[in-house]
Amino acid sequence: MYTRDQFIQMAIEASQAKYPAVAALIKAGDPRILQQIEAQATMLAMYSQQLEVAQSEPFEKTRDSTVLADAAMRGLVPKSRPATVQVIAENKSGAPFIIAAGRYLMDPQGRSLRVEAPVEIPAGGSGLFRAVQLYEREVAHTVSGSRPFYAIQISMADDDASLCGLSVADGSGAYEYRERYVNTREGERIYHVEADERQRVYVRFGQDGVVGTQPTDGTEITINALYSLGDVEFSAGALLVFETMQDPAEAMVEMRLDEVLVKGQNPPSMRTLRELAKYPSVYNHNAVFLGEFDFLIRRNFPDLQFLSVWNEGVEESVRGMSLDNINALFVACLSGLGGEPVLSEAKGETVAPVKLTELTATQEQIKAKVGLADDSYRVYFYTPIRSEIEIRIQATVATSYEEQVVQEQITKVMLDHFGEAAPQSRRGQSTPLYQQVYQILRREVPALSVGRADLKVYIDESIDTDSRPELWRYVSPDSLLVSVVAGNVTTPYWGSGL
Repeated sequence: MYTRDQFIQMAIEASQAKYPAVAALIKAGDPRILQQIEAQATMLAMYSQQLEVAQSEPFEKTRDSTVLADAAMRGLVPKSRPATVQVIAENKSGAPFIIAAGRYLMDPQGRSLRVEAPVEIPAGGSGLFRAVQLYEREVAHTVSGSRPFYAIQISMADDDASLCGLSVADGSGAYEYRERYVNTREGERIYHVEADERQRVYVRFGQDGVVGTQPTDGTEITINALYSLGDVEFSAGALLVFETMQDPAEAMVEMRLDEVLVKGQNPPSMRTLRELAKYPSVYNHNAVFLGEFDFLIRRNFPDLQFLSVWNEGVEESVRGMSLDNINALFVACLSGLGGEPVLSEAKGETVAPVKLTELTATQEQIKAKVGLADDSYRVYFYTPIRSEIEIRIQATVATSYEEQVVQEQITKVMLDHFGEAAPQSRRGQSTPLYQQVYQILRREVPALSVGRADLKVYIDESIDTDSRPELWRYVSPDSLLVSVVAGNVTTPYWGSGL
């Protein structure tokens, strides 16, 4: 890929040799000449970048449109998960008060919360109950032009909320959700949820005589869509009120948020989808290969800060054989709430993981999800172990660049791609490669791709011999050492003082 500076240099060289009069204007820095050359060089550089991306597209999905199309093919729906909170209510009246299930509350930010189970609060006493951050919207649809696999598009929310659940019914009762029509016979009242390459969500029915049922013309279908804001922050002690007052006695009930029980999750981000695009294309939630268990967990828990999944073969290659490892699956993870224990080890020491017997809510959910995919496995949980990767980078750039600025750019690029929160670092058994580091730095730090700028990278070699799957390897500001020196490097610029 040619850069903008390279196009400018080649245009100047061609003009000076053929047009001596123009050469004098270029040397003088005449903007009438340089502006046209630089504008054309900018357009050619953008086109060169597109060609570079197009060439690599068959091997590595880089365009957002390709990633979204791949997500649609895999059945990845932009679905959020609502947060669950615990609310404490005080009844200051002289009579017991009942808060019914399904009542909607509102917090100081105007977010809706739905009461999950009824609770009776005694007179002058208090009580605890759970509420989920979501709201419901009902959509009525009349079937027109019935056809096989009839689809109904779900409207997107007007605010920042995203779809987190839905139910479908008609005059004959409710439809049952069935993932990709798996184990579905002809005549069953089922529906499937899918998304297209533009992240538009559809409810799709079946085909008469083949699979499921096909709605007839004139059928009134009711869709109850649930929307949630996903990963939002709540303040302990925040005052909650009823969205609508149904009884004067409700004014005597004071409700406050006690704690967050389950943290909400946003729909998979583009960076997450790009990581998921590396997995096999065909996947029906029937996990067989190890990579599919990893995919299964990441698909259902996209906000995990770290996840490593390994089988008995990997476990025994590290810690030796044991009868307990037979038909077992091993998981080390840290949820978005960060409630799981995590160990750390410094350079030169070895810390053994701890097998967990008391599981958090997220770990219980992961265990249940793996059991639904394949109940023949025993699932063991271990503590992740933080292990910072020491990397030294030495760069030589042209004197036209400020050393401190280039050093900050290199640090930012390294932490974005290999830091604690980077997608690559959030999976086990992942380490940065020399080729990968060189390619990323030259692509994203302009000073390193100009002329004969030099770059040297040194990665701690101990990570190549340590294959423990529970290690959470990442680059931190303390483990990254960057030195930049400005030297007399040849650059493709015209003039002097560069």
